[in-house]
Amino acid sequence: MHRFYCPDLTADDDLSVVRIDPDQARHARTVLRLSAGDTVELFNGSGLTATASIQNDDLKLLQRRQEPRLRPVLDMAVCLPKGPRADDMVNQLSQLGVDRLIPLRSARSVVDPRPRKLERFRKAAIESAKQCDRAYLMAIDPTADFSEVIGRDADVKLIADPDGEQVATLNAKHVLIVIGPEGGWTDEEHQQAQAAGFLAWSFAPHALRIETAAVAAAAIVRSASV
Repeated sequence: MHRFYCPDLTADDDLSVVRIDPDQARHARTVLRLSAGDTVELFNGSGLTATASIQNDDLKLLQRRQEPRLRPVLDMAVCLPKGPRADDMVNQLSQLGVDRLIPLRSARSVVDPRPRKLERFRKAAIESAKQCDRAYLMAIDPTADFSEVIGRDADVKLIADPDGEQVATLNAKHVLIVIGPEGGWTDEEHQQAQAAGFLAWSFAPHALRIETAAVAAAAIVRSASV
Protein backbone atom coordinates (compact mmCIF):
# COMPACT_ATOMS: atom_id res chain seq x y z
CA MET A 1 0.00 0.00 0.00
CA HIS A 2 1.31 3.47 -0.87
CA ARG A 3 2.19 5.67 2.12
CA PHE A 4 1.97 9.43 2.52
CA TYR A 5 3.21 11.78 5.21
CA CYS A 6 0.36 13.75 6.76
CA PRO A 7 1.43 15.88 9.77
CA ASP A 8 -2.19 17.08 10.20
CA LEU A 9 -3.36 13.55 11.04
CA THR A 10 -4.63 13.36 14.64
CA ALA A 11 -6.44 10.87 16.86
CA ASP A 12 -9.45 13.21 17.05
CA ASP A 13 -12.57 11.13 16.40
CA ASP A 14 -14.24 14.16 14.81
CA LEU A 15 -11.58 14.28 12.10
CA SER A 16 -12.86 12.18 9.21
CA VAL A 17 -11.25 13.82 6.17
CA VAL A 18 -7.69 15.09 5.62
CA ARG A 19 -5.52 16.35 2.79
CA ILE A 20 -1.88 15.76 1.95
CA ASP A 21 0.39 18.49 0.62
CA PRO A 22 0.19 19.42 -3.09
CA ASP A 23 3.49 17.77 -4.03
CA GLN A 24 2.44 14.40 -2.61
CA ALA A 25 -1.03 14.73 -4.12
CA ARG A 26 0.47 15.45 -7.54
CA HIS A 27 2.82 12.47 -7.18
CA ALA A 28 -0.12 10.24 -6.26
CA ARG A 29 -2.07 11.29 -9.36
CA THR A 30 0.60 11.55 -12.03
CA VAL A 31 3.24 9.01 -10.98
CA LEU A 32 1.41 6.42 -8.90
CA ARG A 33 -1.79 6.76 -10.98
CA LEU A 34 -3.99 6.63 -7.89
CA SER A 35 -7.62 7.64 -8.25
CA ALA A 36 -10.89 7.90 -6.33
CA GLY A 37 -11.64 4.75 -4.35
CA ASP A 38 -8.01 3.65 -3.95
CA THR A 39 -6.80 2.99 -0.41
CA VAL A 40 -3.58 4.46 0.96
CA GLU A 41 -1.80 4.63 4.30
CA LEU A 42 -1.08 7.89 6.11
CA PHE A 43 1.34 8.62 8.97
CA ASN A 44 1.95 11.79 10.95
CA GLY A 45 5.54 11.07 11.96
CA SER A 46 4.60 10.83 15.65
CA GLY A 47 3.38 7.24 15.66
CA LEU A 48 -0.17 7.66 14.38
CA THR A 49 -1.04 5.79 11.17
CA ALA A 50 -4.28 5.52 9.26
CA THR A 51 -5.79 3.87 6.23
CA ALA A 52 -7.73 6.23 4.01
CA SER A 53 -9.78 6.17 0.84
CA ILE A 54 -9.10 8.71 -1.91
CA GLN A 55 -12.07 10.97 -2.65
CA ASN A 56 -11.01 13.51 -5.28
CA ASP A 57 -8.81 15.99 -3.40
CA ASP A 58 -9.69 14.60 0.03
CA LEU A 59 -8.75 11.45 1.92
CA LYS A 60 -11.51 9.79 3.96
CA LEU A 61 -10.10 8.18 7.08
CA LEU A 62 -11.05 4.55 7.55
CA GLN A 63 -9.02 3.31 10.50
CA ARG A 64 -6.39 4.82 12.81
CA ARG A 65 -3.75 3.22 14.99
CA GLN A 66 -1.09 4.50 17.37
CA GLU A 67 2.08 2.50 16.80
CA PRO A 68 4.46 1.71 19.68
CA ARG A 69 7.96 3.20 19.68
CA LEU A 70 10.99 1.03 19.22
CA ARG A 71 13.01 0.43 22.36
CA PRO A 72 15.54 1.54 23.32
CA VAL A 73 15.34 5.16 22.21
CA LEU A 74 18.41 5.55 20.00
CA ASP A 75 20.10 8.91 19.52
CA MET A 76 23.21 9.24 17.38
CA ALA A 77 25.58 12.21 17.29
CA VAL A 78 27.74 11.96 14.17
CA CYS A 79 30.50 14.10 12.68
CA LEU A 80 29.08 14.26 9.16
CA PRO A 81 31.01 12.93 6.16
CA LYS A 82 31.42 15.02 3.03
CA GLY A 83 29.04 15.24 0.08
CA PRO A 84 26.45 12.61 -0.83
CA ARG A 85 27.85 10.19 1.73
CA ALA A 86 25.95 12.16 4.38
CA ASP A 87 22.67 11.90 2.44
CA ASP A 88 23.08 8.14 2.11
CA MET A 89 23.82 7.88 5.82
CA VAL A 90 20.65 9.79 6.76
CA ASN A 91 18.55 7.44 4.63
CA GLN A 92 20.10 4.32 6.11
CA LEU A 93 19.93 5.49 9.73
CA SER A 94 16.25 6.24 9.22
CA GLN A 95 15.67 2.74 7.84
CA LEU A 96 17.42 1.25 10.86
CA GLY A 97 15.17 3.04 13.32
CA VAL A 98 17.43 5.74 14.74
CA ASP A 99 15.25 8.18 16.68
CA ARG A 100 17.43 11.28 16.51
CA LEU A 101 20.43 12.32 14.42
CA ILE A 102 22.59 15.06 15.88
CA PRO A 103 25.17 16.54 13.46
CA LEU A 104 28.27 16.74 15.66
CA ARG A 105 30.96 19.40 15.72
CA SER A 106 34.24 18.10 17.17
CA ALA A 107 37.86 19.26 17.17
CA ARG A 108 38.64 17.42 13.92
CA SER A 109 35.27 17.46 12.15
CA VAL A 110 35.30 19.02 8.68
CA VAL A 111 31.60 19.40 7.82
CA ASP A 112 29.41 22.02 9.50
CA PRO A 113 26.07 21.79 7.67
CA ARG A 114 24.11 24.92 6.88
CA PRO A 115 20.37 25.14 7.68
CA ARG A 116 19.48 24.37 4.06
CA LYS A 117 21.38 21.08 4.24
CA LEU A 118 19.71 20.12 7.51
CA GLU A 119 16.34 20.81 5.92
CA ARG A 120 17.32 18.48 3.06
CA PHE A 121 18.14 15.81 5.64
CA ARG A 122 14.69 16.28 7.21
CA LYS A 123 13.01 15.82 3.82
CA ALA A 124 15.14 12.72 3.24
CA ALA A 125 14.00 11.34 6.59
CA ILE A 126 10.37 11.80 5.53
CA GLU A 127 10.93 10.03 2.20
CA SER A 128 12.75 7.21 3.95
CA ALA A 129 9.93 6.81 6.48
CA LYS A 130 7.40 6.57 3.65
CA GLN A 131 9.39 3.81 1.99
CA CYS A 132 10.40 1.73 5.03
CA ASP A 133 7.08 1.85 6.94
CA ARG A 134 8.33 3.99 9.84
CA ALA A 135 5.57 5.48 11.97
CA TYR A 136 7.93 7.91 13.75
CA LEU A 137 10.15 10.29 11.82
CA MET A 138 13.85 10.39 12.63
CA ALA A 139 14.47 13.84 14.11
CA ILE A 140 17.30 15.91 12.62
CA ASP A 141 18.75 18.23 15.26
CA PRO A 142 20.73 21.42 14.68
CA THR A 143 24.50 20.97 14.76
CA ALA A 144 25.80 20.61 18.32
CA ASP A 145 29.23 20.88 19.90
CA PHE A 146 30.90 17.78 21.34
CA SER A 147 30.99 19.28 24.84
CA GLU A 148 27.21 19.87 24.77
CA VAL A 149 26.30 16.45 23.38
CA ILE A 150 28.29 14.44 25.93
CA GLY A 151 26.36 16.21 28.68
CA ARG A 152 23.02 14.83 27.48
CA ASP A 153 21.20 12.19 29.50
CA ALA A 154 20.93 8.52 28.46
CA ASP A 155 20.99 5.15 30.22
CA VAL A 156 23.86 3.93 28.05
CA LYS A 157 26.36 6.33 26.45
CA LEU A 158 28.85 4.96 23.92
CA ILE A 159 31.69 6.64 22.04
CA ALA A 160 32.92 4.79 18.95
CA ASP A 161 36.59 3.92 19.42
CA PRO A 162 38.63 1.23 17.57
CA ASP A 163 40.62 0.72 20.79
CA GLY A 164 37.55 0.46 23.00
CA GLU A 165 35.73 -2.49 24.51
CA GLN A 166 33.12 -4.77 23.05
CA VAL A 167 29.67 -4.36 24.58
CA ALA A 168 27.93 -7.66 25.21
CA THR A 169 24.45 -6.38 26.07
CA LEU A 170 22.54 -3.11 25.77
CA ASN A 171 19.85 -3.34 28.42
CA ALA A 172 18.68 0.25 28.38
CA LYS A 173 15.73 2.52 27.69
CA HIS A 174 17.80 5.24 26.02
CA VAL A 175 21.10 4.85 24.17
CA LEU A 176 23.30 7.71 22.97
CA ILE A 177 26.13 6.96 20.54
CA VAL A 178 28.74 9.43 19.28
CA ILE A 179 30.65 8.80 16.07
CA GLY A 180 33.77 10.86 15.41
CA PRO A 181 35.40 12.34 12.32
CA GLU A 182 37.80 10.54 10.03
CA GLY A 183 40.67 12.20 11.90
CA GLY A 184 39.53 10.54 15.12
CA TRP A 185 38.97 11.92 18.60
CA THR A 186 41.51 14.07 20.41
CA ASP A 187 42.91 12.92 23.76
CA GLU A 188 40.96 15.70 25.43
CA GLU A 189 37.70 14.52 23.86
CA HIS A 190 38.38 10.97 25.04
CA GLN A 191 38.91 12.26 28.57
CA GLN A 192 35.80 14.45 28.47
CA ALA A 193 33.65 11.57 27.24
CA GLN A 194 34.97 9.22 29.91
CA ALA A 195 34.30 11.81 32.61
CA ALA A 196 30.73 12.17 31.26
CA GLY A 197 30.07 8.45 31.64
CA PHE A 198 30.74 7.26 28.08
CA LEU A 199 32.06 3.79 27.41
CA ALA A 200 34.60 3.49 24.58
CA TRP A 201 33.00 1.00 22.19
CA SER A 202 34.74 -1.09 19.54
CA PHE A 203 32.33 -2.95 17.24
CA ALA A 204 34.36 -3.77 14.11
CA PRO A 205 37.76 -5.36 13.40
CA HIS A 206 38.92 -2.55 11.10
CA ALA A 207 38.81 1.25 10.93
CA LEU A 208 35.51 2.37 9.38
CA ARG A 209 34.40 5.38 7.41
CA ILE A 210 32.05 7.69 9.28
CA GLU A 211 28.86 6.58 7.55
CA THR A 212 29.80 2.90 7.80
CA ALA A 213 30.47 3.22 11.52
CA ALA A 214 27.19 5.03 12.13
CA VAL A 215 25.13 2.48 10.20
CA ALA A 216 26.91 -0.48 11.80
CA ALA A 217 26.45 0.91 15.31
CA ALA A 218 22.73 1.54 14.72
CA ALA A 219 22.23 -1.94 13.28
CA ILE A 220 23.94 -3.57 16.25
CA VAL A 221 21.78 -1.72 18.78
CA ARG A 222 18.57 -2.41 16.92
CA SER A 223 19.36 -6.09 16.33
CA ALA A 224 20.07 -6.50 20.05
CA SER A 225 16.60 -5.18 20.87
CA VAL A 226 14.58 -7.28 18.39
